[in-house]
Amino acid sequence: MLDLEQLLSDLRDLEHELNSMGVEAVLDERDDGMPEFHFGEFGGGLSWWVNKGFYLTIWAGNLSDVYDTNIFREFRHELMRRLADQYEGKAQDTRDTWGRLCGDDTPMPANLAEKADEYERVAERLHDAIRDDGVPVFIDNFADFKLLRQHDPRDLLTDVTGQRLRDMGLVERKYCPGDVFDELTDKGRAAVEYTARTMGISLN
Repeated sequence: MLDLEQLLSDLRDLEHELNSMGVEAVLDERDDGMPEFHFGEFGGGLSWWVNKGFYLTIWAGNLSDVYDTNIFREFRHELMRRLADQYEGKAQDTRDTWGRLCGDDTPMPANLAEKADEYERVAERLHDAIRDDGVPVFIDNFADFKLLRQHDPRDLLTDVTGQRLRDMGLVERKYCPGDVFDELTDKGRAAVEYTARTMGISLN
């Protein structure tokens, strides 16, 4: 159960933290007095549901891809992860738009180049802020998630995907007499569970 007084304090701290990174963050309240926020292009707030109690939500655009949780640490992590993706996209869109209009060989004006660079700097600050926050890894490649979700304890992952997952610490190569296999690590199991919960996918 969320502690509302602590939650409001945490949200104000988050508002200040994001503003200091260059993300426009506004914490307000709805007509019913419940907290409502706009962080970058994301919105959300505090909701209540029978048998669920109070929980935090994040949504974008027309309320698609709604995320909800009653764990503030996970809420902060997921919000910053989504914002980082968004700012990386803004940087790429700025460069792509210039390339389409003027050609890739035409240098960008200094103000546009600085704008794209600043988007990337904001994204990096956001990534840094959640790098070691204790929240499990979110597996943003659905093929990787599906592979790990269905992973048999005795499977051997021999392609580049397996190497990438080992480098991420999600699986570990094991050697037994006459057998070699890749086993999910504790970090890998936590990542699968967290990703499933974040995406609303049942593991049963």
